[in-house]
Formats: sequence, C-alpha cells, structure tokens
Amino acid sequence: MRIENLLRQNAVRRGDELAVIADSASLTWAELDRETDRLAHALIDRGHVPQERVALVLANDVQVVVAYHGLWKANLVTVGINPKLTVPEMRRILVHSGASAVICDSPVAVEAAAGAPSVRRIITVGDLDGGERFADVVASGAPEPVPETGSGTDLRSLRYTSGTTGAAKGCMATHEQQLASTANYLCEVEVPRGGPTWISMPLSLGVGASFVTTTAYLGVPLLLRRRFTPEGFVDDVERHGVVHAFLVPTMLVDLVAALPGLDPARARTLDLVGYGGAPVSWTLIRSLTERLDLRLYHAFGATEAGGFTALLTPEDHRRFLRTDVSSIVPVGRPAAFAEVKIFDERDREVAVRETGEMRIRAASVFSGYWCQPEATQKVLQDGWLRLGDMAWRDEDGYLYLADRAQGVIRSGAQNVYAGEVEAVLQSCPGVHRAAVVGVPDERYGEAVKALVQLVPGSAVTAQDVLDHCTAQLSKYKCPREVEFVDTLPVDDGGKIKRAELASSAGMALLGTKESS
Repeated sequence: MRIENLLRQNAVRRGDELAVIADSASLTWAELDRETDRLAHALIDRGHVPQERVALVLANDVQVVVAYHGLWKANLVTVGINPKLTVPEMRRILVHSGASAVICDSPVAVEAAAGAPSVRRIITVGDLDGGERFADVVASGAPEPVPETGSGTDLRSLRYTSGTTGAAKGCMATHEQQLASTANYLCEVEVPRGGPTWISMPLSLGVGASFVTTTAYLGVPLLLRRRFTPEGFVDDVERHGVVHAFLVPTMLVDLVAALPGLDPARARTLDLVGYGGAPVSWTLIRSLTERLDLRLYHAFGATEAGGFTALLTPEDHRRFLRTDVSSIVPVGRPAAFAEVKIFDERDREVAVRETGEMRIRAASVFSGYWCQPEATQKVLQDGWLRLGDMAWRDEDGYLYLADRAQGVIRSGAQNVYAGEVEAVLQSCPGVHRAAVVGVPDERYGEAVKALVQLVPGSAVTAQDVLDHCTAQLSKYKCPREVEFVDTLPVDDGGKIKRAELASSAGMALLGTKESS
C-alpha cells in the first residue's frame, strides 16, 4: 500500500470534511485530492519520471501538504529541507540528492536551487520570483485521478539528518516503512478523531512530516501554523476544537508560563498532547496537567528509525505522577512492533540499570543513507539499527536515554553521558534549558561544565543547581562548574546543537551572565 491511497479513501468517505487548515486556505479531503491530482499530472506532463527527487523548502501552509501528496501520487521522492538553512547548506542537499526540481517560498531556496546542476525546474509559492508559480503549475494539471503507479516498496522520501555530528545524510524511506511507523504509533497512543491535530513544527522535519501521514490515516484535519505562541495556540484550540497537538519541550515551557493569564476553559476540547525532542522535567509535566485536563505522551525516535520506537503513554504519565516524582523522565517503553535492546562493547546485552548502546529493529527502520553505502553499513548491522545512542533500562522496562555516543565526556576512567546530566539539570526548578560540555581538566582530562538558561525571574543560584545534581547523580557525573547563559543553541526540534557548543565561536554567542 502507498500513502496516497489514504487520501483517495478519505476523499470518498469524508469528502466534504476538512483535511487541512492553514493560514492561507483550508481544504476538504475532496479538494485536497483534486489539487494533488492536478499537481501530479502537471509534473508528469513536464517530464518528471518516477522516483526522481523533488525538494520542498516550504513554511507550514496548505501548499506543503498539497506538494507532499501530489509528489507521492506522481511516484516522486520528496526531499524536505528546513527553510532556516543557508544557501550553501541547502545547495549541498540539492546536489547530494540530485533533486530535479524545487518547490519553495523563499529567495534563499531560489538562490540555492539556481546553483544546483541537477535542478531543472524551480516552482515558487506566492509572489516570489525566480521560477514557475505553484498556483499556475497546479492549475495546468488535469483534475482527473492519477493512474496508480509504483508500489509500497518505492522510496517516498529522503529526510536529511540535522548534521550536528557531521555532514547531513539523506535517510531513505519507503511508503511501507512510513505506514508501519504510523500504525505502530497509533496502536500505542489513542489519538482522538473528534477534531484537528495541531502542528507548528516544520513539515520539513521528520516528526512534522509524519503527521501528514498520521492525519490521513485517521481521516482528521491537520491544523498547520508557522510558529507557536501560547495565546495563538489556545485561540486555535477554542476556535477549531483542537483535540490533539504535538509540541516540542520549549513550547510546553512557554505554555505553562502563560497559563496563569489564560482561561483554561478555552482549551476544554484539548484531550491529548504529545511532545519529544529534548528532556523535560516532571515539575513541568505536573504544572501542565494541574492546569489543563488532558493526556500527555512522550515519543522517542530518530530519522533513521522511521518514526517513534519508544513511547511514554498517557497511562505511563499517570503512573509516574501518582508518585512523588523527582527522577528524570524516561523516553518510554519500546513500541509494540519495535524491538529495543541495549548492548555493551562486547555485543552482550547489559543488565538492568547498566548503560550501553541502544539498538533498534522494526519494520519502520530506514533503507539506508542515499548514495552512502559505507555509512549505511555502519548503522545497519545484522538487522539492527545502531546509531550510537546510549541508554539504560529500569526494572519495569522504561528506557532512559543517556546520550549519543558523540556526546560522551571522558572524565578520568569514567564515561559521562551529556544527555543524562542534561535531563537532571532540566528537572531542577527554575531551569528553562540546560546543556553540558566537557572542559579541560588537568587531573581528569575532562570535567563536566553545565550551561544553564534560567526561567525569567528565577532566583536559582549555581549552588542550587549543583545541589540538585548531587542528589541525583554520581559524583563523577556532577558538573564541576555552572555557567548561566542568556540562551542556548537549539534546533527546530528543541535539541541542543552540540556542534555549536563545541566551537569557541558558538560559546562566544551564548552571552554569559555569571558563573560559579
């Protein structure tokens, strides 16, 4: 089965119901089906052949959903590119993917495409110059259904990794892999069908794009916004009857901070909120659930994993919140159709509460890196995905992420995993965001230094942070130094950009407040 089959079914079953709600327009399932047929015909008529790559550099609006489904109907491969990238960064992806066309809404993307030899067509959204107008291209296509071509094993997308630990790599994913990922997620989390799913994460990112498939699978509207503000979010919930949203942790922090000034009754339809991408604290979760009557779930995955492989379900949240929680928040337990095991350096499964390399096996796991067989062989071995994530498991099977292997700080004879320390720092009251880095130490080689961004108005001191860590971490894992900063570099998923932390230039941009 292919993803566009879901759209065709919804056009028949619920044609007059809304499929997409966005800033510029809203479309019903029948209208979305017709617009995507037109786009597919137009691209085929212009000479694009099955499995060619077409890049999308689009902000969240109705055009990005039309583009995804239209390209899939034409059996083309989508290459989602973050609109925030620079010209050289975009151009590297265009060149590496061999994209034959670019659909975009920014002059940066037009400039990047103009310098990519494989790109023979630029299609622009809105009044942007430099190519054919998207609306004109769609209007030129026939409205008749596109004949079904290809199979579920065809490539559906290349999703490029963030590249924080090296050059970005294109993760190959098929239609069947995405559908397996969606089914795995939905059998673990009961997503209500009584209203829209709200997303402001860029649909060029893996998580954001996955909800194009999820909402088509469920037959519910996808409500897209370009940015998150607490007031705007609550307005959308009240106006459109939003029942489900997926937010990054920074959005949760901002929402909790704004709730005292908002009427919770305006968000009464909101039933389920998912989050992921960076550590959160039980304090934050408790504050949110005390103010809003909703269910929460945490989703953990990776681009290479093809979706969510571990989930902390609403039931898991209720279980932890019934206790006096002071520990870090687990990423969840393995999803129903995903195997997750933890191994030591000798390929032996580790015991409970021992840290090792996490390996994943699931039908959703990607097919490999585009045109990079050696890199593929390093992460796909004996049927297991090995990304270098370090984790441990408790007695009840909950997984706790220590960190990426590249985030290990070597202090004396001990490995300190940055993610584990950051999760504890994040649970400290008054801390908005935190990161740790290894700094030179004459005796131990490296020592742990914490970079902490406080909640506005917080009176937390460096000693408070150190005391909080001492209560939860072994001595060798505790930061030796705390530096308060104005901001920390994060990506669109809320994850710390370690490459920027590791560079002196990146450190200079942090803006020191005080240190102790």
